[in-house]
Parts: sequence; C-alpha cells; structure tokens
Amino acid sequence: MKLNIRKFSKMAAIIFTFSFLAFTPANHEEGMYPLAQLGSLDLKKAGLEMAQSDIYQPGKIGLTNALVRLGGCTGSFISDKGLIITNHHCVFGAVASASSPEHNYLENGFYAKDEAEEIKTSLPCKITLSFDDVSDRVLKDVDPTSAPEEQQQKIEDNIKAITEAEKESYPDLKIEISEMFVGKYYTLFRYKMLNDVRLVYVPPKAVGKFGGETDNWIWPRHNGDFSVVRAYENGKPYKPERHLKIDVNGTQENDFVFVLGYPGSTYRHFPAQYLTYQNDHLLPLISSWFDERIALLKQDAKGNVAKELQYASTIASLSNTTKNFKGKMQGLRRTSILNNRFEEQNKLQKFAMANGDPSDDEVIPRIAALYKRKNAMADDYILLNQMYSASGMYYAAHMRNSLKAEYDALEKSERKSWIQNSGKLMQRVKSGFRVVSTEMDYTLFGSLLYRIFKSGDGRADVALEYLNLNNPSKKEVIAAIAKIWNNSKYANKTKTLDWIENNPKKFIKAKDKIQDLAAIFGPQVTTMRRDWVDISAELDALMPRLADIKQNHYGGNFIPDANATLRLTYGYVKGYSPSDAVNNDPFTTIDGILEKAQPSGDYYMPENILEKFKTVNANDNLKHPTKGQVVVGILYNLDTTGGNSGSPILNAKGELVGVNFDRAFSATINDFEWNESYSRSIGVDIRYVLYVMKYVSGADAVLEELDVEL
Repeated sequence: MKLNIRKFSKMAAIIFTFSFLAFTPANHEEGMYPLAQLGSLDLKKAGLEMAQSDIYQPGKIGLTNALVRLGGCTGSFISDKGLIITNHHCVFGAVASASSPEHNYLENGFYAKDEAEEIKTSLPCKITLSFDDVSDRVLKDVDPTSAPEEQQQKIEDNIKAITEAEKESYPDLKIEISEMFVGKYYTLFRYKMLNDVRLVYVPPKAVGKFGGETDNWIWPRHNGDFSVVRAYENGKPYKPERHLKIDVNGTQENDFVFVLGYPGSTYRHFPAQYLTYQNDHLLPLISSWFDERIALLKQDAKGNVAKELQYASTIASLSNTTKNFKGKMQGLRRTSILNNRFEEQNKLQKFAMANGDPSDDEVIPRIAALYKRKNAMADDYILLNQMYSASGMYYAAHMRNSLKAEYDALEKSERKSWIQNSGKLMQRVKSGFRVVSTEMDYTLFGSLLYRIFKSGDGRADVALEYLNLNNPSKKEVIAAIAKIWNNSKYANKTKTLDWIENNPKKFIKAKDKIQDLAAIFGPQVTTMRRDWVDISAELDALMPRLADIKQNHYGGNFIPDANATLRLTYGYVKGYSPSDAVNNDPFTTIDGILEKAQPSGDYYMPENILEKFKTVNANDNLKHPTKGQVVVGILYNLDTTGGNSGSPILNAKGELVGVNFDRAFSATINDFEWNESYSRSIGVDIRYVLYVMKYVSGADAVLEELDVEL
C-alpha cells in the first residue's frame, strides 16, 4: 500500500501543534522546531518573504519535500533528476571506500561527467512523507505507579505493536516512532527509503577539508565542505516532488536565513546532574582516549596510502568528536550553564514542596540520587564499553563467547537449525571485525586496558592477573597483549572471515586466549550495564514528572530536544565576538585561503588550484560586495547541532544560499543551551560551491543540470 501524503490528516497535525504550544521558547531565534510547531511561529515578522505554508503544510508539497536524511547527515534535492547537495565530510567514508592508491578520489576529488561514471555508495537516503502524534497510543495502559522497568517495557511493547500495524498498511515505507519528550510525547514518522545513492561531484580533499582538524569547529573558516550525489530509484534517477532553487547572488550581513534538517540530539531538558555526568566523566574521558587513538592510527598509517584510506573515515570521526567535546568542556567552564541548571532545579524543588502535591516532593531528590549512582560507575562503564570499538579482534572474541553461550543453551535438536539461520548474527560479527593490522589492534586494546587499570576501581585486576602483570607500565601491558594477539586465531583475518561467513559452527567452537580476556570482562560489563539500564529506566519514568513540575511552575517555555527528526531553525547572518577584543565578520573570502595555504599539513593547497584562486576572474555575483573577492564561508546565529551537517541554508525566498557544516567552537555547547552571544553556525557559501565546481573542477554538466550560468 502506497502513502498518499495529500490525504494525510490535517486534524492530527493541528492537534499535535497545540499539544506542543507549552514548549514554545520566549526567544524565537532559539529553537529546533518540529514541523508540527511551525504554525506557532511568525516567520513573516522575522523576515520570511515566501508563504510560510510553502515550507510545510500537511497534505501539500513544500520545501520540506526537498529534504533528505543522508546517512547521519542532511541533504537536499537541487535538481529534478535526484541531485542532492550535502557536506564533503558526510560522504567522506563513501569516497574513501571507493578510492584506492591508483584512484585516490579522496585526495584528488571526483567528477562524473555523465550518469554512467557515477559511483554507487552504501549511503541510505530517507525522505519524510508524513507524521502522526501517537502519544496516547504509546502511553496506553502505562501505569505511572508501576515499576520503571514495567513502564518502559509497556512503552516498548506499544511502540512495537503500532509500528507493526503501520508496516502492514505501508509495507514500502520505513516506519519510526520518535520520542519527542520521554514519557510524554511520541510521533510516528513515515519515510520513503532510497538505497541507491551515487557519487557525482566531490571536490579535492585540499578544498573540501581545507584547514583539517586545526580549523574544525573554528571560525573563520575557508573549506569547501560540500559534495553532490544522486539518488536513484529502480535504476533510474529519482524525481523528487520538490527541489531547491539556487540563488547565485548568495546573501548579505543581517539577512534572514533558515535551515531545515535532521538535528541529532540535544540535552536542554535533562537534569543538572546529567551535565555533571558530561562534564566530569564522558567529555574528558572520551576526548582524551580519542586523542590517543588518533595519534596511534596516524603513526601507523604514516607513509602508507592504503592504510591512510582505510583509517581516513575513522580518524575524521574521532577527531570531530574529540574537538567537539573539548568545546563543550570549555563552554561549561566559561559559562554559568551548570550553575544555572542547579539553581533552576533548586527553585523547582521549592515550588514542588509548596504546590500541595506530595507526590512531587521526591522527584528532584530521587533524580539526584540516581545520578549519584550513575556517575559513581561512569568512568569504568565508559572505558569498558570502548573495548568493542577499539579492537576488532576483541569484538569478534566477545561475540563468539556470546554466541557460544546461546548455542550451548539450546537443546541438541535445535542446534543445527540455529547454525543454519545464524546469517544475521554472523553479519553483526563481521561488521565489528574491523582489523587493519594486528599490531594496531593490540596497541589500541593494550592502551585502553592500561587506562582502565589506572582508573583505580580495580576493574582490570583479574585481567592483569591473567596476564601475569603486577602494577605494570603501559609498555608492559601492551607487550603482554601483543603476545596473545600475535598468537591468536583472529590474527588470520582471511581465515576468521571465512569462518564467520561460511562456517559459523567452527567459529563458535574455536578456542582462543582473547576469548579468555573477553570472558573476564564480559560479566563485569553485563552487571554494570544491567545497573545502568535500571537507573536509566527509573530516570525515564521521572522525566515526565519533572516536565510537569516545570510546566506548572513556568507555564511552559521550552520545546522538545532534537532527536534526528525534521526540524526548522531560523535567524540571521551575523558575526560575533567569541572572546575579549576579538570581532568576527560573518563572511570569509578566497583571500583567507591564500593567507593560510601551505605546501603540506592541514592547510595544504596544490599549486595548480592556488594559481586558479589567484588568476581566475570570477563572475561578479560570486564576490563579496565590498571585499571584491569570492565569498567562501558564512556565519549565522541559527540553532543547529550534529545531524544538521549538510542542511541547506535558505534565504527569505526559500532559495539555497549555502550548506551548513559546523558550529563555532563556542557553540558546541548548543547541545546544552543556546545563547545569542556565543551560538554561531557555519556553512559554505553557495558562491564558493559554484566557484569551485566551475573554475576548479570544470563540473559543467552539474552546473547545467542545476540551471546555473556563470
């Protein structure tokens, strides 16, 4: 059964909109607004020149029909033949996978002159078709007085039943129920999936990643973080219901702009103690560990192009996360967010004690007690769970132990069938068995084990005893792990993959010392995870009660946290002052590239491209009106977060003027709180996008399809 979005129930959307009116912020520049909430905004007053209903209106085609979720990023259709523009970093892994030392598209860029040359990727493309408020159905028969685990299980059962019923009605669509606010609001989304996405144009790495990790999360910015792909359906270019028009003239300072996209996660309505968990545990631990991983991977790949390509996506992801976390830590130090959140909770507690409802008295103290338990185990829990991503060999050994236990628990008559139907389980093993070299695998695992030992909570004691180590140095831990890894069956990658794919029984019957280590840590992780889940379940049960206290006290005044569903945010092209005596303009130009360019490193720019930057007399409408140079980057005060990478920056007429890709370092704290003084997002200006395609790469076929003349 196919969904006709023009028959979508307007009444459901209207009801959903009113249910969220209590979540509208006082400052309308702040907010990642769900589609159902757009009716509560006055975008005309803010500066919108198009009909607000042309952005989104139930049952009609609007700008939102041009939006896609591309992997973990956002993209937008820019032609009626399925061209999608997104970020260079969003297709980075796909380009690395398509590259080789002989055809290094990651380094040199890629341009398909026609459809026959386009390269297929594994990127999934998801298009929002419609949504319904299903809060009442999800919360049906959930007893708020029952145990938290029972409440959580009932919610999960209801979600499963609703999803399965929807899938019967719409078998061709992807059905997802998103939690808009834990324990209170739930939305069912219907998505069209396109699983054939092909590379069309990717700028050279020196352009797309200019500034590298040095400039990541930094303004001023001078990288062309964009790429173009094409979506296919049934082997033919997909024809979208709406695609964006490009404004080759770009935008100017103080212009109204808005962004549509799929922002990932924010934590603005979480308790104050959650910020303590972030600040004291998650952020410092992960940023420090990721820094070490990055250094080890870079050292291992140095001078080896094949390894550099294999590690490229992992290093980029780790680097992005660690710098983001450092920005958050700086933000929590430099602002009063943490203190303000605790002060607010103290006020709410006083209000709860005075409002005459005894059931509210213990909500906030209970939340504090639960986070005290959670934070007490946080360091080891975080580090132990990193083992599975640090070492592909350890992950395979851990999975083998789990599958062996499952297999052994079966009756003998059931085991043959289990083996025959173990394909999906083995695919999970294969997906985590990412081993470039045994040496790097044991170095990473040994380094992590040493960190767990130094945490001081004794979680590594049994493992160290197994390794015959007593108060060891890091070098000694790595050396002991190296002996086991070098003699392991998993060191033979070809043989291990053959077992996983063709002989699962042999895989689960294998014996190995890495499995012994996994058996030592496995029960610890299981016990901690059980405690963690139990605590989280009780916190989830308390969150709607905390929200009720807030609403009773304030009369509302907040909107749902971002959760990877389609949102709108708006504001203005604006500079800012991130620190004393520093004032930043909202635009950068090619002059900045010429100033930064170096013969190697993060600011590497090949001479042939530099020469074009110096000599090409670009079309005047690509230039800054006063600086006389081609505009590269654009800065604006919109409310964005992870997942907004690749989001279109749209002007007052709904035309494409840039592609969002980052936030300023001070704005990484947006996930906790937005503030006009420090919250700035960064995009590549459409003028630079067109300049690069035209003058650097000669991608005339793409420009022609976009109906752009320069």
